[in-house]
Amino acid sequence: MSSRGKEKDIYAKQYPEMRKWLNQCIVCQTTGYNPNLPEKIYPGRLAENIRQFYTPLPVNEMNVCMDCDKNLNP
Repeated sequence: MSSRGKEKDIYAKQYPEMRKWLNQCIVCQTTGYNPNLPEKIYPGRLAENIRQFYTPLPVNEMNVCMDCDKNLNP
């Protein structure tokens, strides 16, 4: 695991409330943040840190990312 991956894991353990803002594709297992993440989450820098560690990942109602959805439904 890269040092960046370790940082993500450590941060996720320290702030488990961030999980509600993360999406994970059930097909490819990619994890990213919900594009509806607010600019600020009180208190502190939670939203900024989530954006620093993850990329946006929109998923459909079945938790499939757009790339996998295109491949599954050509």
